[in-house]
Amino acid sequence: MERLAVQDHQVLVLAAGDTVAARNNAKGHLFESFVALLLHEYGYEAPTTSDLNVHSDSIEIDITATSTITRQKAVVECKAYTSNVRAQACTSFLGKLQLARYEGDDNVFGYFFALPRLVTEGEEVARKAMAKDKLFRYFNVTDVVDLLKGRGLITDPPTESQTAANLFSDPAVIITQYGIYSCAKSLDSETHRADSVLVWAVEGKVVPDPVVELLEGDPYATGLTIRTAQSEGTRVIPTAHEEDTLPTIVRVRGSSEDFEYQLPASPEYFVGRGSAVQDLETFVSQHKGSLVLNAQSGWGKSSLALQLKKIVETRGGYAIVVDSRTATSARFISEVLRVAAYEAEALDILELPTDCSWASLASAVWTLQRAKWTNESKPFLVFFDQFENVFQDQRMTQEFRDLTLMVRDSEIPALVGFAWKTDLVAWTESHPFRLRDEIRSSSTFISVGPMRAREIETLLRRLEKKLGTSLSRDLRQRLREYSQGLPWLFKKLSGHIIRELQARQKSQEQLVSEALNVQSLFDSDLSGLSPVENEALRHIARFAPVSAIEVTERYNSSAIQSLLDSRLVVALAGKLDTYWDTFRDFLNTGRVPIEDSYIVRQSPRAVAELLYAVLAAGGDASVSDLANELNVSTKVIYNRSREPRLFGLTAYEPNRVKLLDEVLQAVDIEAEMRRRVASALRRNRAYSAFLGLAERHGDRVTVSMYSRELTNVFPAVEAQPKSWLEYARSFAMWFHYAGLAIMDSDQLQVPPDGYVPAVTLRGGRTQSRNGESFTLRTPKSAFDLLRQLSSSPMTARQYSALPRTQRRAVTELLTLNLARQLNGDIHITDGIIDSSGQVIPTRILAALQRLAGGAPALNLIQSDPQVSNYHLGLAIQNAIGATWGESTTSKVGKDFRAWAKRAGIQVLRARGFDPSTDEEETFRLF
Repeated sequence: MERLAVQDHQVLVLAAGDTVAARNNAKGHLFESFVALLLHEYGYEAPTTSDLNVHSDSIEIDITATSTITRQKAVVECKAYTSNVRAQACTSFLGKLQLARYEGDDNVFGYFFALPRLVTEGEEVARKAMAKDKLFRYFNVTDVVDLLKGRGLITDPPTESQTAANLFSDPAVIITQYGIYSCAKSLDSETHRADSVLVWAVEGKVVPDPVVELLEGDPYATGLTIRTAQSEGTRVIPTAHEEDTLPTIVRVRGSSEDFEYQLPASPEYFVGRGSAVQDLETFVSQHKGSLVLNAQSGWGKSSLALQLKKIVETRGGYAIVVDSRTATSARFISEVLRVAAYEAEALDILELPTDCSWASLASAVWTLQRAKWTNESKPFLVFFDQFENVFQDQRMTQEFRDLTLMVRDSEIPALVGFAWKTDLVAWTESHPFRLRDEIRSSSTFISVGPMRAREIETLLRRLEKKLGTSLSRDLRQRLREYSQGLPWLFKKLSGHIIRELQARQKSQEQLVSEALNVQSLFDSDLSGLSPVENEALRHIARFAPVSAIEVTERYNSSAIQSLLDSRLVVALAGKLDTYWDTFRDFLNTGRVPIEDSYIVRQSPRAVAELLYAVLAAGGDASVSDLANELNVSTKVIYNRSREPRLFGLTAYEPNRVKLLDEVLQAVDIEAEMRRRVASALRRNRAYSAFLGLAERHGDRVTVSMYSRELTNVFPAVEAQPKSWLEYARSFAMWFHYAGLAIMDSDQLQVPPDGYVPAVTLRGGRTQSRNGESFTLRTPKSAFDLLRQLSSSPMTARQYSALPRTQRRAVTELLTLNLARQLNGDIHITDGIIDSSGQVIPTRILAALQRLAGGAPALNLIQSDPQVSNYHLGLAIQNAIGATWGESTTSKVGKDFRAWAKRAGIQVLRARGFDPSTDEEETFRLF
């Protein structure tokens, strides 16, 4: 006989079908017939199926059967998995069995099949149950194989005279519509890897070709030659030879210095993470089990994996950390275990059996189970980094899930680890959520957070040492804010600062004034590339990881080498990828999935005072002139000018404050500023935090509550509670100005849909004599302008030449969406003028209803056409939260009445209550 090491059989249910559903359906019926065959051997009639479930990694069937002789009933449950079955499945069946006896005959038999077998705990439960309950029987795969052999349905492998193979592993029973057959993998005598699959039938029968064809398409035989024992015939599937398809193993390597951002931190450059490191120490002390590290991109998972490797090696053990991006076949796991085992054997940590097998995951684990461990206090670790790429392949994910369960349920003194990011994009229904969750729930779980202030302080000191100079207080603070406590981002920012200060001779003040955000750094990465390099980089990002041969055939090799030299691209075993997945997402989508991170410290009123002075100077003023004008120090001007730069209102010019041309030339400067501020704040992590807090607390958040939340938003920033309260109040006021929140005393509220902010930058919600929101004037100028625009658009130069009253008419039309800006020109909105050149009243009515305060004012006119102008203005004032004098209130009501009339609303002469008709200017900043 050929040598077949004692190893659990697999049960392969093979069926053809045009679709997955068709194949699963056929497999279910085949397995149903197979269980019926087993029961027939115990004297039962054809059973009745009550439940049948078929998945890619399991088949489950519940049936009832009746004894041919005694007519006693039996309840049967069979679970065929790719890994051992949990103990809970057995205890659940025992409960069902007792319920069946309670509801019917006390003598109901119970048969529980677990393939390959129950976990150790479950086997103990089954043995105890069989000892106490003579009508219960548990079968594992060994029992089933013995039964099949005893009935002559399968046999052992053929004798040596019939085949040249020396050693088999991974024995399996094949169940098909053509019958039951056996197979095993033949091992290479030197490497102990599988080199072929041998299939055989019982003596006197042959294996039909359809069975071989079905086996060719099953993962069991992927990449291997299939031989049949009877004829020594060979079938070769159309894939590369074994030597060409061996998985490539790439070890994760660490950085060679503190700020080498393209690589994770080596242990000698590792900083902090005391709590996580303690958890790793505890995990290693367990000597067996699995670990999952979860965090967002760039939060330090790979650095912690390398730190875990150091912990293992410090204790005299063996550890390997591999990059899972090269995991393209199920053979990857067994090959990693093979390399790890031989390297550990060289370190005298274990001694492998002479008949070891690396033909599959099952045989690799079986080999490690039989290995002689010289000292179990010396840890053995295999860690799979960049694991999120595995989730793209459900079959691969299933193999890793099985590895986790096998390690958990065995006595192997081995540690297995995984690290994957939690901010995956493009997850779909095909994502293997169940398998992922099974890996995590069966493992020690560590969620990695951002660095805290003390850890960032350590890195800041290392940066100062690298630069040979101290960092200014402002630059230190900017690094704390912009890095967000993310190790990768801090190193990327530090690299930028080192380059700018040393190579480009910039000052620290200049760096403070610039926007140190991720997008600007990515743009900097791309700025020096040639068109060919840029195109090649985007191709790599789109198809990553992509074959290096394919890329070099499409683009010249010098361009690819340049990308490698600049470390924008990394090589992984003949494949190319970008140096970071977030950079890849940026190249593919044009968006950075990392929010801006900066603290606003100046209030809108303080910034308004500065911008008002700049505007008075024509949009550009020196810092010294502004300091004299506002009677403050130049430092105050520098501080106040930071927020406008962050919001995209001003440009950086040394020792000057300059409004951007787009702001200065806007038709409505205040509206343009508000739009820019709102756009910038929406990208800030502080705004997302406010929305999350509001959702948890019923849309209302106190400033005090928000200040506590900000400590989590900016983990690298260290400040006193009083300072956090001031930061929260500053954010709240800016949210209020931008219309992103409604601030009432010490509370913030999420605004309703369609909310129009009724505050100005300069005044906030002050008791200004003219109010705080946009209001309409008499409609004549606006309607005259509409008729002009119906003939031709108005250019920016024509707008600049308009008198003040007509400029306001333009603002009214833009606010009401009756006109729009396009490339700097002002156009009439489509559908406002009819074919005869007249303004359509219903369009005006719709615009008034959308205006802040318009709907309640219209309702008041329609219910009382003679309502006084004062009461009409009062309705608008209350709706928008303004504070006006009596004369302004009446004037607002009178002008709105005129607009309502133009909109086709029936209006009558207003009642006599009209305190004043004096025209007052509605307050605005500009």
